[in-house]
Amino acid sequence: QISMKFNFKQTNRFSLAVLALMSLAACSDDDTVVDGGGETPVETGAQYLIASTDSENSYLNTTSDISQGSVSPLGGTATQVIGTPSWYFYNDIAAYSFVYNQGDPGTTQSFALNSAGEVESRNEINLNVSIQSRGIVDNLMYVQYSSRNYEEPVSTFYTINGDTQVVSGPYTIDTEALAGNGEYAYVTDVAQWGDYVLLGFRPIKAGSDNGDSAFNSDFNDHTYVGVFNKALELQTVIEDEGRTGAVAGQSRSQGETGVEPVENGDVYVFSSAIDAEGEVPSGVLKINNGTLAFDQDYFFDITAASGGYAVYRSFYVGENTFVLQMFTEPGSGTASSSATRNKFAVVNVVDQTFEWVTGIPEGITSIGAPYIDEDNNEVAFPIETNLYPTIFIVNADTATMSEGIEVVAEGISAIGKLTPQE
Repeated sequence: QISMKFNFKQTNRFSLAVLALMSLAACSDDDTVVDGGGETPVETGAQYLIASTDSENSYLNTTSDISQGSVSPLGGTATQVIGTPSWYFYNDIAAYSFVYNQGDPGTTQSFALNSAGEVESRNEINLNVSIQSRGIVDNLMYVQYSSRNYEEPVSTFYTINGDTQVVSGPYTIDTEALAGNGEYAYVTDVAQWGDYVLLGFRPIKAGSDNGDSAFNSDFNDHTYVGVFNKALELQTVIEDEGRTGAVAGQSRSQGETGVEPVENGDVYVFSSAIDAEGEVPSGVLKINNGTLAFDQDYFFDITAASGGYAVYRSFYVGENTFVLQMFTEPGSGTASSSATRNKFAVVNVVDQTFEWVTGIPEGITSIGAPYIDEDNNEVAFPIETNLYPTIFIVNADTATMSEGIEVVAEGISAIGKLTPQE
């Protein structure tokens, strides 16, 4: 109910640090973006936007080709963003930066390409909470924060129009009522399904009076999807017990992907079986188009198909095919940052086929937010190793990963694609 590291080469590390200091010196204390300027010609068609980082700042570079070559924030052609936020792309219109401060307010800023193909910052958005999960419904981005404190049993939502930049909210959902089992709902995914907003959530004890840890639960072998209308009024809760666990995609407090509608209107729900400790496997459930229940005749056991591994996040490329980012170690399924998620696979959820991706680089230390290219059945992942960060591209047709553009920076956090705006 609503009440309204990588091991950066030393010479370039020093150059990038000097560039950042020089740029900051030219700004007032209130500046959050530094435009690098420069005379490099800018292409005016759709451009990939790559967010790279050093220890303190982020840098936005554009390029028309990520299959080869090199790009760098050095030389004054990048847009500098103070801090190292997480990124989310609103269609091909804008890239949003989110600073996570647990329950404290977080500043959000967005960036778009102007008619000349140059990166421009847009209005800052000051929210009452940080953001954990997000999803696009029609022309609105729904963003939310779920309290993990039983004394504040709410999930706080805002809607952001990525075209007009209009923000509405906050709206709150009673998470104790949503869980409906004596625990509290912690939202891990937001997705549109026709006229519905689907919220994947996991029940947690939220540090109850009994002294329980925040994420402890007696329901790790349950899968929950809350069904809401677009005004965030609860319609029903879809629940499954004993086949798999919580919706996939949570890392620390950040949740993303796991509730996945496909072209025929069916919804596939991916689970990591987080914290189930082997009680149930990682797997995929299905909600048939026109129903508000899990299909009891459908279950895709990812743990069995993979030889003991769990899915972390799912990326839909079309025609019932997903590229999966998997946990590196068998039996691992956790939101802890100590777990690595360095394996990849391609699955068809109708045929229930599973194929490991080959060509993955060795020594992966970090994987950023990817770009899904449905036109080419590919997913581009920003990956850090002991070399320069690089975009690696998974082709779902061949289940192979190939090396793309190198990014001369300390780190890399995200990639997306934007179209110039008038």
